[in-house]
Amino acid sequence: MRVEIKDSGPLKVAVFEGVEASLENPNVRAAVLKELETQPPVHQVVLRAPVTHVFCTERLSVLAHTIARAKRTVLDESYYPSAPSKRCRECIREQKEKLLRVFAEIERNPHRARELKQMLRLKPRENTKKCRECVEKHLAKLLRVLNGLFAPLKFLKELNEDSYPRVFEERQKPFFVEGVWSTPPKNAKLIDSYKLRENRGIVKIYERPDNPVGFYELELPEFKLPSDQLALLYRAFNYKLEEAPGHARFAYSDRMFSFAQDWYLVLLHLLKEKKLQISNDQIERLANMIARWLTYRVLDPFAYDDYITDIYVSAPPELQPIYVEHERWGKLETGIRWDTPSVLGLGEVLASRLGSSFDEVRPQLDAEIPELGMRLFLSRYPAIWARSVELAVRKRRSNPWTQPLFLSRRTLTPLASSFLSNVLRLGSSVFVIGEMGTAKTSQVETYIPEIGPQHRIVTFQDTEELHVEEFLQHGYKIANVRISDPEHLERQINAFLRGGASYWLITEVREASAVRAALGAAARQGSQPVVASFHARSKREVFDLVVHIMGLHEAAFRYIDLIVSTARFSTPSGTIRRIVEIAEVRKDWREEPRYVELFADDRSRDLLLVKNLLVGDRRLIKQLNSFDLSKLDLSKTAKKVRFAPPSRGGSHLIPELCRRLGIKDDDFLKQLLLEARVKSDLLQLSKQKPEVLELPFVSKAYGVYFTLLKQHGPHIKRVLGEWRAWLKKQ
Repeated sequence: MRVEIKDSGPLKVAVFEGVEASLENPNVRAAVLKELETQPPVHQVVLRAPVTHVFCTERLSVLAHTIARAKRTVLDESYYPSAPSKRCRECIREQKEKLLRVFAEIERNPHRARELKQMLRLKPRENTKKCRECVEKHLAKLLRVLNGLFAPLKFLKELNEDSYPRVFEERQKPFFVEGVWSTPPKNAKLIDSYKLRENRGIVKIYERPDNPVGFYELELPEFKLPSDQLALLYRAFNYKLEEAPGHARFAYSDRMFSFAQDWYLVLLHLLKEKKLQISNDQIERLANMIARWLTYRVLDPFAYDDYITDIYVSAPPELQPIYVEHERWGKLETGIRWDTPSVLGLGEVLASRLGSSFDEVRPQLDAEIPELGMRLFLSRYPAIWARSVELAVRKRRSNPWTQPLFLSRRTLTPLASSFLSNVLRLGSSVFVIGEMGTAKTSQVETYIPEIGPQHRIVTFQDTEELHVEEFLQHGYKIANVRISDPEHLERQINAFLRGGASYWLITEVREASAVRAALGAAARQGSQPVVASFHARSKREVFDLVVHIMGLHEAAFRYIDLIVSTARFSTPSGTIRRIVEIAEVRKDWREEPRYVELFADDRSRDLLLVKNLLVGDRRLIKQLNSFDLSKLDLSKTAKKVRFAPPSRGGSHLIPELCRRLGIKDDDFLKQLLLEARVKSDLLQLSKQKPEVLELPFVSKAYGVYFTLLKQHGPHIKRVLGEWRAWLKKQ
């Protein structure tokens, strides 16, 4: 049995290679304890095999060192007569052998240490007064010392033949899976469960009575692999090469996954035995599985959960579990403890992708894994922990966000969505504000289908938050500007200004000078509507950010038409994210901005209500606040409800937009109501067909709707009739 002592952050770990059994086997127990007796103290013990056993406690090391001390004590001549006769020497030899056999038995069966007092009962070799006095004087003292060595090991009282996994905190995993994986506590209550994308596994969310933070469990297929398949993978992983393959271009880190996948596919076919019943499809699946773990490590399974927005690995990762931010359940503990060498290794690979380094000279790294939709920030030696690392991951949804998806999550109502979309298409600028984790960037992304493929869109972002490629595939005209060098941004902006009118989407740009340049240029040009997300808790904060912190003139803030405020709330059924206000920025102010509150959150009803947008029949306005508008008579509603005039605290923006377009306010209202009904219809259909909320169908449905609107103009009954007829066929 070969053992290696490794450093893992603040922990020392003893790794035993090729141990097929676990501590249930007496021979394994004896071999492990004997080896640990000669090693420095360790915090964990790993028995590495196809199924790897991790013992997450220093108890094994403590027990081994206690046994070693007991053996040395047995051999300590000071506990025996100083000048023994020949007969005494023979007696001492026999007593030593008996005692050493006791501790050899304890190495095989540590649970018998509870019987130590009985096991250490030694009888005189001869029933004479001299022998009895010798045993009483010398050996009794030795036995008291030996018993005293084991007295502090309280865990021995819990140990029996069946309790080794529990007492020594055993965790099992496939050999290629990193970290230590713990199961939920016994008193945890299952409150949610769902499948990961592409059948990657199952997520289970638990509630704990003694902890306000929920527990997030991953059930992955690799933990249920048949033993023969695991053994085949283990052989392939440990296969020794005389030289590297000629096509193995390890320097190109962006090819790591594809190379690993191809390499293990070849190896598994090479090593597969004829008697092993495994198909080619299964071999391909195994090659893909191990390649993903070797390339993306623990992050890989999280990439398939579209409800996760952030992943946090605190330093040192060996002592603190990974936490995730869940779209519905907020912050959750995973029960997975990663390790410092693996996180550092991931950082070094990502740095090589960027042509940079991640070391003592450059201890921070900001990198991306685009294929997983993740942005990572790593920091070496954070806080007081030496030789450790911390990691924060921002994760985007695998598919683009759409407004209908937000409607299904009750983030806003169909009427509020219709209002925002219509004023956007007419060239209004919108700022989405809120604290971290309120889905600001996702909200901005939903505006791309609302703006539509007929308009040119320029996105400014310093990390890949928006699904630009997916939008391009569906016919949207998008130019993606990466803010990697703010010094060159001014020239980029000027180039886009020459391209004509565009919508400018500014998301997750952390460089203040970059935001200032984009906003300033858009305001100066006057033909570039801006949609931006900002970390700000209130309208006052965003004003201070733009005017006082970024240093733009107050006139730049007047360029903003609407401010959409977002927030998140914790409820018994999980975390919810809501738009809590849609406010119009008035243009007639000096020094302090003035606003018109058009929609506002009613927290008691969890609903975004119309405030100063409409006046008229209250019953109809109340009905317009709902998510199901299928029973609403649009023509009747348009006659009994109208926009609130500016003189009565209503919108100043809407009359201005109508004048610019040369249309009546009533016609614009009909268009708002019609689009709200269209979105409500999509929402109702999604109860049977959830896919209608995703970008492919949303783009198609919007295309049909706007074509009908162009053909039939203000005849809302005809547009709605043909729209509903088309929708029924889908």
